[in-house]
Amino acid sequence: MILPACTRIRRLIRRLVERDPIRYRSLREDLVAANMGVTLERYLLRTFLVSGLFGLFWAVLALLTLRFAVLPQVSIRIYNVFAIRLPAFMLVDPMVGVLQVVASAVVFIITAYAGSVFFLRYPSLVKKNRETRINLLLHHAVAYMYAMRQGGAEMMAVFRAISGNSGVYGEAAHEFRRVVRDTDYFGYDQITALRHLQETTPSEKLREFTQDLVSVVESGGDVTGFLE
Repeated sequence: MILPACTRIRRLIRRLVERDPIRYRSLREDLVAANMGVTLERYLLRTFLVSGLFGLFWAVLALLTLRFAVLPQVSIRIYNVFAIRLPAFMLVDPMVGVLQVVASAVVFIITAYAGSVFFLRYPSLVKKNRETRINLLLHHAVAYMYAMRQGGAEMMAVFRAISGNSGVYGEAAHEFRRVVRDTDYFGYDQITALRHLQETTPSEKLREFTQDLVSVVESGGDVTGFLE
């Protein structure tokens, strides 16, 4: 039953995204900038499933708490032939039981909504964190670029060297790794790959640096002097 349900939810999500793509555009951009490695549809599916399970957990917990916490005096008119002792939570007044179910449903709605809001905003939080970490190490990466260019290295060789040193340059290395990926696997030229990085990076500093670097390369200017 779980797999068919997931399939139906996935189809519903796909229809929602196709019907109103502008509504989910910012979330898609945040997912890319946060480098979370997941598509928009799959992330929305996870959001709905996890939020639903989160709400269900708290709803069941609330129902059990109310069942055991509220123990009114109950008189039973059914003959207990076998003298079986029933648990107290099974002897609750029907009206009280209805109120408990309603309260649990309210808890489910509130907690599921809170979970979905958190998951929908989580990529933007990761994006802001990545922006800070990129800005901290960007000047070190640029200094390394300058040193390699002085040694006569081509720009793609520079990008490959930086992208392979994530332990030193952190998130900045992951950003330049996109340039290498786009040129190696997607057939982009160097300028197009840099422009794609300019569009997807969460760092304003890296965006400005990439824009200026593209201008220098396109105009045939001195890249080494620019990096200096």
